[in-house]
Amino acid sequence: MATLSLEQHVVGNLTCRMRKEPLAVATTTTAPELTIITMAMRKLREAIVASNRQDIFAVAVYLFIIRTAIILGHSESYYPALLHLINRHRRVLPLSKEDEEEVIDYYLLDLACRQQDLATAFSIRKVYNHRSMQTDRIMTALVHSDWVLFERAKCGADPHQQRLIQWADEKMADHALQCIGKSYLSLPKGYFEQSIGLQWEELKMMKKLSWTLDDQTVVIKQMRKR
Repeated sequence: MATLSLEQHVVGNLTCRMRKEPLAVATTTTAPELTIITMAMRKLREAIVASNRQDIFAVAVYLFIIRTAIILGHSESYYPALLHLINRHRRVLPLSKEDEEEVIDYYLLDLACRQQDLATAFSIRKVYNHRSMQTDRIMTALVHSDWVLFERAKCGADPHQQRLIQWADEKMADHALQCIGKSYLSLPKGYFEQSIGLQWEELKMMKKLSWTLDDQTVVIKQMRKR
């Protein structure tokens, strides 16, 4: 019977949990076992750097750290590893085409979604002549604050891309709420929840909305009685 690798186990469990948390971006986790994993990855990365090892094993270690830390939402682990592979390691031992495209893709999404540095993201994309349909659509959606395109692109992304894209969820949701607030007096509750991706009760508590619920209708602005 085949056994799961540590990466497959962590990615599988965290991906399932991620799908249940549409707007929650994972920051540094407080779960003891996950803290142990992130600390172990940090020590492993520091050992590779200290030994100046730049071979296939080092690449495999960095890729493992990047993929696992992305699912954990632990930028302190995956971002240094991304930079090392892009700026240093690939000069000594070029990455395979697939690995390089994957690493550049994660780097662009982190710049655009977590760091909100679209100018640098577009510059890096041009430097490496990188083209990825999902990443291009996400970056375009962020430039134009296009919530619909953003959600469609996110649905077509893989679990690692989705986790990086989640860093921009709150910003895009806030913009969508502003647009709804300026455009509608009221909306059906079901449509409103589907559009934002959260239940009404959660959204009202998280965003401290002054809007009210009348049966199955979200009342955004009260009509003044004449």
